[in-house]
Amino acid sequence: MKIFECSTIDIAPTISRLLKIPMVPPSGRPIPEVENYAKERGCKRAVIIVVDSLGYSLYRSFSPLLKNLNELAEKGLVFKCKSTAAITSPAIASIFTGYLPEEHNIYSTADIYAETAKNPENPKVRSIMEWACRAGMKASAVIESEGAESFRGRLKSFYGVPDSEDILDYDRKITEYALQSLKERPDILAVHLRSLDRFSHRAKNWEELKKAAEAVDENLSKIFRKAEKGTVFFICGDHAIHGGAKWLKDATKEEIENHRENVVALIVGCS
Repeated sequence: MKIFECSTIDIAPTISRLLKIPMVPPSGRPIPEVENYAKERGCKRAVIIVVDSLGYSLYRSFSPLLKNLNELAEKGLVFKCKSTAAITSPAIASIFTGYLPEEHNIYSTADIYAETAKNPENPKVRSIMEWACRAGMKASAVIESEGAESFRGRLKSFYGVPDSEDILDYDRKITEYALQSLKERPDILAVHLRSLDRFSHRAKNWEELKKAAEAVDENLSKIFRKAEKGTVFFICGDHAIHGGAKWLKDATKEEIENHRENVVALIVGCS
């Protein structure tokens, strides 16, 4: 399988080009391999699923466990994707907007409210879902409640799940809302799954972390099955796994380098 390279800021402009969503051109650039792949398969809708902490090396290590994701990858494209930040909020903001953190200035959920209040017309804080909504398309997001509320007045459809100590249950609820959203036939849907990240902080060994990976893969499978034919999926990590000292004890030189460079996995495939 050929492995391509890109940046997380390239995802939003790629979707803009594919779905013909008008947006102010951001810092990222459309990914030509994805354009060609999706156009050949007549993809008309897009689903972005951010899998928190899905670094490229972790994806390769857990590949045998991620059966549903691998099935998508085998028919699609795999990228070593350079992330813009080592923490979640700025990293996801870059995925959704196509801008670097120093451009969108979103380093926490609170910053979303502050930046949009400061200048509501600032294109650098506008997500690809909002650009789609402005163009009269159906767009939705399924994320943690506080972040979801930031879309009030900016998206017609969004779903929030309160943070929970039981992160596996939290992701199950996120997935249930994603399935509900898909019934509304959105042109673009964004979803954030967090189990892998929470387990990376709390798990004591690889077996516990694998449990989270298997749960994530099962949730992905449910979403894949419910999506309409002609949907292009962007499954992307936001940053490399936290707790590097714990998880990199027996890592190869390449795995350590990927972690140091904050390279995440991006898998693109069509339903």
